[in-house]
Amino acid sequence: MNFRNLQYFLAVAEERNITHAANRLFISQQSLSGHIAKLEEELGVPLFSRGQELTPTYAGERLMLIAKRICALEREIYRETDEIRDRRRGRLRLGISYTCGRVILPAILPAFHRTHPLAEFSLVEGNHHQLNEWLRRGEIDVLIGYLPIDVPGAEVSELLQERLFLVCPKAVTDSLFGSEAGRMRRLFRQQPDLHLFRDQPFILLKKGNRIRETLDSCLAKLDFEPSVLLETENIETAFALAEKGMGMTIYPELFLAGLHAEALAEDSPLDFFPLPGADTRGSLAIAFLENGYRSPAVLDFIALCRRHAALGFFAE
Repeated sequence: MNFRNLQYFLAVAEERNITHAANRLFISQQSLSGHIAKLEEELGVPLFSRGQELTPTYAGERLMLIAKRICALEREIYRETDEIRDRRRGRLRLGISYTCGRVILPAILPAFHRTHPLAEFSLVEGNHHQLNEWLRRGEIDVLIGYLPIDVPGAEVSELLQERLFLVCPKAVTDSLFGSEAGRMRRLFRQQPDLHLFRDQPFILLKKGNRIRETLDSCLAKLDFEPSVLLETENIETAFALAEKGMGMTIYPELFLAGLHAEALAEDSPLDFFPLPGADTRGSLAIAFLENGYRSPAVLDFIALCRRHAALGFFAE
């Protein structure tokens, strides 16, 4: 049994006449009669009572109901595959870190949705290790996260590099350096001397976070032990408390551009000083399984991310 046999059966059942059904289907009466006989033989029951007109038997009536649903599904299959081929429909399963999602997705998803309004989109957020494992198991199509991405068979390409910044309330800079504060700010915007902030309270992310690991490695090389006032899981909590003057923190460049561009203004209550050392730079990357199937929608999303990264995610 195939779609064609069901379509031929439905035509005969609706026309109640082989000649009329054959004309409707543009095939010969002999060929159509052969298809119906073969279908009856395959099912083992007569589908029509042969009289003055062909009347569906009870088995024929039941098959009509099922055949209509199957043929409707066939049309749906072709419609959806046509839309997938023409990039109107598709599925994208994206994995991204919690904080990156808040920064990156508003910059790229609206543009993707405009060009792929029928695409099915699923988003999972997790930490670095979870994202790597989901990609390895093929549970996501695309991963956006920080290097290193250690997944066998994954194609990984860097989207951008970013620095980590020491976030310091301006009141602290003014208090420490007095009349020299302006000069020290200009100097520290190139590279700060962290030892001069040794006695200041720090609000840091808890250990195990990528940013905290990078900071701890940097400070160990400088033989600098920060005075930790508070640890938190939420980087936005740390930033908000620093903005209120409660202490100093560390914040990524990408998040500043995406979430707190106003904080870079001259009248901001905060100073931003880049951490020293090349190892305090992070690389945001996009990854997918090289040999896995990628729908046109997934390919378009990857290309969109690369274009936005090349232009700057937050460029107007």
